[in-house]
Amino acid sequence: MPSCGTFLAEATLEKGFCAHVIPVHADRPRSILSVNKDEFLIFERGSKQVKRIFDTNEDGLPDKSQSIGASGGNHGLAWFGGYIYISSDATVWRWRYDLGGSAVTSNKETVVINIDKDGKGGAPDGHTTRTLAFDEQGRLYISVGSAGNVDSDSHRSRIRRLDILNHNLPVDFQGAEIFADGLRNEVGLAFDLHGVLWGVENGADNLKRADLGGDIHNENPAEELNRFPEILAGSDWGYPECWSEYKLPGSIGLGRGTQWAWPGFRVSDETCRNDRIQSELAMQAHSAPLGIVFYNYTATHPNGCSGAFPEFMHGHAFI
Repeated sequence: MPSCGTFLAEATLEKGFCAHVIPVHADRPRSILSVNKDEFLIFERGSKQVKRIFDTNEDGLPDKSQSIGASGGNHGLAWFGGYIYISSDATVWRWRYDLGGSAVTSNKETVVINIDKDGKGGAPDGHTTRTLAFDEQGRLYISVGSAGNVDSDSHRSRIRRLDILNHNLPVDFQGAEIFADGLRNEVGLAFDLHGVLWGVENGADNLKRADLGGDIHNENPAEELNRFPEILAGSDWGYPECWSEYKLPGSIGLGRGTQWAWPGFRVSDETCRNDRIQSELAMQAHSAPLGIVFYNYTATHPNGCSGAFPEFMHGHAFI
């Protein structure tokens, strides 16, 4: 592996860790998928292509970018069962692809349609990213964000689940199961080591409530880390009626993660606390978390790998 002498000078790191600059130009990279210790895939929003980033001189540092022939999306990237998947605001496509290969081995196949159908789960306006994740059973999860800052309802702001392995393709998004409701923009999705889906949510702006201090938008609402166990499938996490506290004035606040009603909706604070699912963690307002990954420690490292995150971080979430 490259020496720590080449580490990223601006990085702030714990003792024993290194950060390196990958010497490859990327055109607005949006999603990343690890392949092995010195190779990964990215989706470039600029070129609208999936690029393979890999090591050509065996120094452990990826140094070359190569298109694999999958293009046309704007954000989502996933691999499952021998296929690479990408998403646009309206559609999910796939190609046959072996991880580590130089190119896809089939033509584009349309997997999901009608994600952007007006009023039915996503119009072309608003959040246009569609995050993709697969569970161990091969079911596809697609997250769609809100149309505006605070919508009148949650018809867009949901995670839907599709059983694409047992249906003819393409599958109509409008008939998909609502797996989790009331999520303003769950832009990062990942499964933990127990097979439970988690997500990071970007909250709204311009929050004002006279009884809570007036203009409180600088510190509220909190960005959220949410957990979606199967037992809660179909539940409501609160958006747009409810929001999570990050920091309110000391005499008013009830602590990070406390649920409050958004002004203008016919719900009470008590309803938000008792009838909606609360987040697992309330994070700094407007910090805009975009990704989450769970660390899976292994005692056996690939050849040439001189280090790794420690074993005590096994199962930890990185956001």
